[in-house]
Amino acid sequence: MFDRAERLKELYKRLVNELLREVKDPGLAGFLTVTDLELSADRKTAVVHYSILGSDAERARAAKALERAAPYLRGLLRKRAAVKIVPQLVFSYDDTPRQAARIDALLHRLEKERGG
Repeated sequence: MFDRAERLKELYKRLVNELLREVKDPGLAGFLTVTDLELSADRKTAVVHYSILGSDAERARAAKALERAAPYLRGLLRKRAAVKIVPQLVFSYDDTPRQAARIDALLHRLEKERGG
C-alpha cells in the first residue's frame, strides 16, 4: 500500500505532465518528457526531472522556459489538486535517456565488431 507522500508524488507527476501541454512558450518546442518527481519530506518542494529531445541549445531554452513557467504551473496545480500545500516546482534536466542511448550505441558497435 502506498503512503500519502508516494500518492502525492504520483499525482503531482501526472498533473505536471498534463499541465506542461498547456504552457504556450516557444522555448518548449522540443519533445519534453517528465521522467521523475521527487517530493521533499515537508512536501513544500517538488523537483521535477525531465528530458528533452534536441540539441544543447534547445535544452537550454527549455530549461529557461520551465523556470519561467514554474509559478504558472504551481497555480494550475493549486486549482487541480485538493491539497493544503502546493509545492514549489524546481525543474532538473535528466540526462539518463541520452546516456542510455550512448551506452546502447556503444554496445551495438561492440557487438558488431565481435560479430564481423
